[in-house]
Amino acid sequence: MVTVIGFSKRKNAKEEVFHVLELQGDVELIRAVNTGKFYAHARKATITTTLNEASCKALINTQFPGKIVKIECEDYSYQVPGTNETITLSHNYQFIGESTNVEEAVYSGAIS
Repeated sequence: MVTVIGFSKRKNAKEEVFHVLELQGDVELIRAVNTGKFYAHARKATITTTLNEASCKALINTQFPGKIVKIECEDYSYQVPGTNETITLSHNYQFIGESTNVEEAVYSGAIS
């Protein structure tokens, strides 16, 4: 299951405003490479929507069937929030609905 934890406004190339829903997946326990200790982590992703602001607000805390998966992609630069550090990443996180598996999404063009 994923939970809608928020939303934000964005602009497309034509400067038109649209909304994205911010999703969070289930909590995972991950072992740190350096210390060997566990920490809790939840993957996050965004999906576009045609909903207005009021509808987006109403969806906060709503759960949907599916999961957030790590997908390999072309390298890109990412500035770590709150720092001046820029790193190179080769993956992103995307929502996969319960009825869709990763292979179907990749081969259908939903994930490129």
